[in-house]
Amino acid sequence: MKNPVVSNSGNSIQAGRPISLLPPPAGHGKSDLPLFSSVPLLFLVMVKPLADAFYEVGAVKYGYILLLGFASLFARYGMAFQGAAVDHRNKSLLAYIGLIVLYFFFLFGLAIVYGGSLSEIFKIVSPFVFFVLVAYAADRWMIYALVAGAVLTICVNAALLPFDFGWVQWGSVRTFKGYYFFKTDLAYALCFATLIYALYSHNRITPVLALLMAMAAVQIILSNSRLNYFTFLIALIFIVFKGGISFRMIIRFGLLFGVLALIVMLVYDPTKLLGFDTSNERAFTQGRSDIWTNLIVGITNFSPLEWLFGRGLSGDIVLAVENSLRAEDIHNAHNEMLHLLATEGIFGSIFYTVLWIKMFRMSHNPDMPKWARGTGAVALLFFILQGLTTVVSTFATKTWPLVMVLLALRGLSSVTDQHKQLGSPS
Repeated sequence: MKNPVVSNSGNSIQAGRPISLLPPPAGHGKSDLPLFSSVPLLFLVMVKPLADAFYEVGAVKYGYILLLGFASLFARYGMAFQGAAVDHRNKSLLAYIGLIVLYFFFLFGLAIVYGGSLSEIFKIVSPFVFFVLVAYAADRWMIYALVAGAVLTICVNAALLPFDFGWVQWGSVRTFKGYYFFKTDLAYALCFATLIYALYSHNRITPVLALLMAMAAVQIILSNSRLNYFTFLIALIFIVFKGGISFRMIIRFGLLFGVLALIVMLVYDPTKLLGFDTSNERAFTQGRSDIWTNLIVGITNFSPLEWLFGRGLSGDIVLAVENSLRAEDIHNAHNEMLHLLATEGIFGSIFYTVLWIKMFRMSHNPDMPKWARGTGAVALLFFILQGLTTVVSTFATKTWPLVMVLLALRGLSSVTDQHKQLGSPS
């Protein structure tokens, strides 16, 4: 069966096959395969999930960005040398780079005045840097590298899960420990990975997509993260409605959820279901309700200068200490908005939000195929939901997945923009 043809602004483009990761070349022309100069960049984008697994190791994260920078320059100048089409949207990246630099120096100033580590600044800024480096030099093959990375995220974690496992108690919640230290971060990334592959397959429930969804669902169940259950459910509903509802699809999803229900019954004590104590707010939120209350008290007592610029990169922890009572857990804000207000104030919060909005706009194009529309909004919803109960701005493992989806959308647009000059990828 041939790949479906998608019409977009009068140009017919062929999207990737739903089952295979990369489409076979149609002939032997130079446009059938990625340019040699693009291969290192595409490879690094594909293996990004492996870098995430060791993100807390400084040498890995800094080394990855360094390699990505070199690969981006190599790809960009290689494309120019080989006469590849230039993406006109790269002009807007120059202004975006300027904003990132200004934001970096703002955070650096906070670190000097209030104290703080450069690694925290790196975590906050790195998603924007990653977007610039990849978008600047990526070609129409980027969507396939991102899809391969999405599959790799799920498959590698599924393969390694049995080698380091066990049950741990986090507050009142019993959680299954896998090889990846940040279990909830992993489950969150799997929601995005599934969304990226669904975009690649036009949201059709192919055997590969169904398998990936099942594997991601199992790991999300094992991570026992309440918010990620809800996030993954939103992803499934979106994929179903975008792909079209049919009797066969209902049967497939019924079987999928039946298998997942069986797993839940076997893995968890059925009398306690998932072990969430909803009768005790403090236990249910794992102490977050106390932290939020204390932070709100501290923020309302800010001076005008603190309202503008916050209390530094560790301001939320400082406020929690100053306003906490005995026996209360002292930790970071566990809420993105409270964290931004406490650490960066109104000025920094606006700066951070503007960078995301501009990235969102640079990733979209008005001629995007109908089946792809709404994907970015759903990914942004994931991001916002995650920010309700945790800090996403200082954990790159929570911010980079959103960037990957936006890059996939930008790459999808690049396929359309370059169709006449370079031909179809398959």
